[in-house]
Amino acid sequence: MLGLLEMTGCGQTGQVIRKSENVPVQTESDTTESPESETPDLTNSVSDTVIEEQSDSAGSGNNDIELNDKLEIDFTNDYSEDIKADVDYVVSGSASLQEELENIEKIIQKYTPLAEAAQTQGEMNVSSEWFFVIWDTELNNLWARFSNSADQQTKEKILADQRNWIGMKEEVVLMNIGSSEENGSMYPLLVNSFLEEITRNRAYVLANELAKVKGESFVMPDKSAKYGSFVDNQGTDSVYSSLITWQVQSEDDEAIISIYRLGQIEGTFVDNGNGELAFTSNDGSVKGIIKISGWEGASFTVTETLRESVFPVGEEFKFPFVF
Repeated sequence: MLGLLEMTGCGQTGQVIRKSENVPVQTESDTTESPESETPDLTNSVSDTVIEEQSDSAGSGNNDIELNDKLEIDFTNDYSEDIKADVDYVVSGSASLQEELENIEKIIQKYTPLAEAAQTQGEMNVSSEWFFVIWDTELNNLWARFSNSADQQTKEKILADQRNWIGMKEEVVLMNIGSSEENGSMYPLLVNSFLEEITRNRAYVLANELAKVKGESFVMPDKSAKYGSFVDNQGTDSVYSSLITWQVQSEDDEAIISIYRLGQIEGTFVDNGNGELAFTSNDGSVKGIIKISGWEGASFTVTETLRESVFPVGEEFKFPFVF
């Protein structure tokens, strides 16, 4: 499911409409809801209980893991235990963390027929949740092993980062997706898809930290794309400043930059290459350069103000926390 939803529309600030390439979006005539299509509860997801303990699993060195159980298409079924069993199987059957993360994608493939079978918006909402749960379960599993393996100082540092990620997650979702009132019956699908994306990213971050503890080589996936969510949390679980880049339905590249105590500007950008984006605010008052540094975060440097502005020329704002 990850990657199947791409941004194609943006209404008011924070409202993003995503369109599935192979899972249809509800039409006006399609109003039948599944009984379990309610808005996701962001405060009670599996990754919010990351201090759960779990024993470490030794990999057997098999990168050709096959999940043989055929998925029963049932939109009323609770697949959480099945997903946990699949994740445990992948963990025990992978020779390295690199292989493990690649094999988690095979669980995604297992549940893809569920999404492809969805006909109503309610069924789409329900099926989208399980892709998020897969990565959420893997994140929990990674944390348990990291907690058992890392020294106390390292564990406390990463635990603080993880708690901050959890604390900011709901606000970042709102900044990217908007409210349920703005998005209607599609809202659970949009939230689940966004949560799937950022939870996958977080799983890779934690796997990288666990690899360091275990002395394994680990290569993070490419994150040079010009679209993403970056925040400055000043070491806390709150968003102080944020930078969001996306593509809207008109295919324009847009950015929303919110700076603590200064305000928010919205505008468009042109990709100069090498992670450098030339930004111009919608009112023409501010120009600058957005620099995307992959997993290291992003920055915005003001290069020009056409009239009096609270954003001073030459000022660089950094957004080191990557979602």
